[in-house]
Amino acid sequence: MIRPDFVVTGSTVWACEQIVGYLKPELEGSEQQIDRVQTVERHIGKFDTPADVKRWIANRDGGIRIAALRVPKYESIGNRIVGTVNFVAYVFTTDQFGYQKDSRAEVIAGKLAGFLLRRNALPTAYSRADAVRGDNLYSDKVDELGLAVWSVSWTQQWYLDVELDPATLDDFLRFGLKAQLAEGAPELEGVVDMPQ
Repeated sequence: MIRPDFVVTGSTVWACEQIVGYLKPELEGSEQQIDRVQTVERHIGKFDTPADVKRWIANRDGGIRIAALRVPKYESIGNRIVGTVNFVAYVFTTDQFGYQKDSRAEVIAGKLAGFLLRRNALPTAYSRADAVRGDNLYSDKVDELGLAVWSVSWTQQWYLDVELDPATLDDFLRFGLKAQLAEGAPELEGVVDMPQ
């Protein structure tokens, strides 16, 4: 069977990848760089539970995950599809070299917001970032995982008709599974590493 083409137009994938590419050199660094994180990556959506956070944070010291949450408005501008997109960047940190995780997360979230507000930020976007906001997502359950989490959210217009080369997308290396076999049955939950 021949693998069919996957045309990724009309989506926010390209926009997320552009944001990741813009923030990586600014916020990704070594463990010696306290005001940076291990990884900046695209994410599929919200983190709804501490279990979701735990599943993602396995084998990482922290990071930034960027997701497009919704597109409340699509427009046709100059024969192009432009969407107003609500984005969020989740900033995860741990204690490092005696620096507290909550201070690190707040500082990194503030830096991230500043990078979004730069005059020349995200040159491939249709508009500048608007309504940039930071939120402390502290909960005792997340704190028990040894993490601090902040989010930075914003709204921005992006071209949504840019085709992506599927080879540029993240490798499908791992996925989370959550299922209930029958009403009232225990929920199955796990992480599956794909053979490579």
